[in-house]
Amino acid sequence: MFTSRKDDFLKYLKGKNLLITSHDLVDLDGFISGLCLKFFFEKIFSTQNINLTFSGLSKHTKSFLKNFSQKFPEFNFSFQVKKDILNVDVVIIVDSNNLDQIKLFNNLDLDIPFIFIDHHLNLQKNYPNNISFLNVISDNYSSTAEIVLELIDCYNVTLPKPYKYLLISAILTDSGFLKYGNTGTIKHLFNLLCDGIEIQDVLPLLEKEKEISEKIARIKVLQRVKLIRVNDWLIGISHLSSFSASAASLLTKVGFDVGIVISEKKKDFRITTRAKKQVCIKTGLHLGKITSGINSVSGGGHEGAATLNGKINLEETLSQIIDKIKETLIN
Repeated sequence: MFTSRKDDFLKYLKGKNLLITSHDLVDLDGFISGLCLKFFFEKIFSTQNINLTFSGLSKHTKSFLKNFSQKFPEFNFSFQVKKDILNVDVVIIVDSNNLDQIKLFNNLDLDIPFIFIDHHLNLQKNYPNNISFLNVISDNYSSTAEIVLELIDCYNVTLPKPYKYLLISAILTDSGFLKYGNTGTIKHLFNLLCDGIEIQDVLPLLEKEKEISEKIARIKVLQRVKLIRVNDWLIGISHLSSFSASAASLLTKVGFDVGIVISEKKKDFRITTRAKKQVCIKTGLHLGKITSGINSVSGGGHEGAATLNGKINLEETLSQIIDKIKETLIN
């Protein structure tokens, strides 16, 4: 992916103070992509100021950090959380191409140039100060970590074993343990595992015992679910105040072809969607395109997993999503 523009990318960044960040409550792919990109920049730009910061970590990311630190106690996670960064020349945003998801920008001068590196559907928004010709956005990858890995490989930078464990973990989780992966995903994993790493040594790092609150939430989402049938396809719609991603995935595991979970707060709402891989293949369903194509809200994602955030017109927004899913399933 970087073949045609990698030199321009690095030439533009050379000599500048860099800040790497990702979306709020960063998941493993965003966190690890940022961490490995920082490692790469420190090798290429040894005298430059390079910072990594996040507005918050997801529960799974925090759990992974605990497990990883037990396996690699000497590893230094060099990043900051919710800290203002001064004297930044360029911001590199990983695992998102939607500024509505980047809370860090609330605390930064919006005149700062920024670049996206992301594997989600390209929203193609014309953001001021986005150096768009240097963006790397392609949903042909199952994770942003794979894009970062290709950049590292382009310059033959040697990855220490802990970083390989990190990248394997990011690729596995964001590909749904290969459920949403492709041939390229397998090739990337194979290359990382060639260093004598056993995949069975990586899997324990990703284990997370579900809290009692999440277990209760998953039961509630099943108690509240509403069934919509479209020919032989089943859509499940439910509502939950938290754990919406886990709950939407659960709906597809218990028999629904598409799972939709609505989470409402005082001032805003979130609609989380999941679909089985075979449904997307057979019908052309792409939840990322559906959620990003609705006006006045912020949405996007992959073909089988997408999220939408809004502040008004929940019922109208939900109706639009359901209608678009139905239309795809019928056709």
